[in-house]
Amino acid sequence: MGSSKKITPRRFIVYLLALVLLSLAQPHPVLFGIGLAFVLAGEALRLWGCGHLVKNQDVIMSGPFAYVKNPLYVGTFLIVTGFILQASNPGAPSRYLLYVGLPLFFAIFFLYYMPYKVQVEGDRLRRRFGEKFDEYDKNVPDFFPRLSRYGNATQKWQSHLLVENSEWGILFIALAGSAVILTKFFPFSETYDLWKIIGQ
Repeated sequence: MGSSKKITPRRFIVYLLALVLLSLAQPHPVLFGIGLAFVLAGEALRLWGCGHLVKNQDVIMSGPFAYVKNPLYVGTFLIVTGFILQASNPGAPSRYLLYVGLPLFFAIFFLYYMPYKVQVEGDRLRRRFGEKFDEYDKNVPDFFPRLSRYGNATQKWQSHLLVENSEWGILFIALAGSAVILTKFFPFSETYDLWKIIGQ
């Protein structure tokens, strides 16, 4: 099993928290709709970025990388935020996901995860590409996109890079997770009866 596929302690915690979120989900129609929009926007950004991401060959400045240095992290942020919103209901016990879980996720993301990843990635790219990365780093924000495109990179979006960057798995998680939360609108017996009607 490659290192990128190993179940590390941090990855195990992420999977465990995802299962907890799904088990506690009591969606509210409005919050579910808003959350789904976040998930779809985040995954669309990740798909756009992964289709331009050729690792370790150059400083990527095409696609979303012309506007923000870390579009995949931004996409992940939107997806996780969307899942929490989808699962939350202000009038049910799952309100704690909204009032405690969401602020806690924001704090961990912006105070630990994002600064750590930016430093590690920045140091690696700086060692590899030197002044070229320094210039890019100076002009393109880490998280909140700039309004105008930086540079004039002409690299096109390439679908095969989605496989190389293992994005299909993230896409499956985004869609499957939303589908599981959606089923929480229906008690199991009603869902079973619905499938019986469809099958007739």
